[in-house]
Amino acid sequence: MFILVVLMLFPGTILDTASIILIVVPLFLPLIDAMGLSLVRFGIVAVVAAEIGLLTPPLALSCFVIKATLDDDRIKLKDVILGALPFAFVMLMLLILLIRFPALSLAVL
Repeated sequence: MFILVVLMLFPGTILDTASIILIVVPLFLPLIDAMGLSLVRFGIVAVVAAEIGLLTPPLALSCFVIKATLDDDRIKLKDVILGALPFAFVMLMLLILLIRFPALSLAVL
């Protein structure tokens, strides 16, 4: 699962979520199924890992969208990325919890 996370985080810095999922999931799905891991858990971890990539540089696609919608020249892209990093850190902690405790990804409210 760690290798999957690394392979989802890296492309997330240069591609959008849908592209990452369409490229990576078909490659790993047979492997995850053969290992006997939950496909639902795999899907949740894959989406969270891809979303973290959207908040991290060098591309930080979500940060570019936020910067483009702001109409204030005083706010730089660097400020937007620095503002998004705490959220990326919290999402990374969530991802670690989801990997460490698989029951969290399958919990029903």
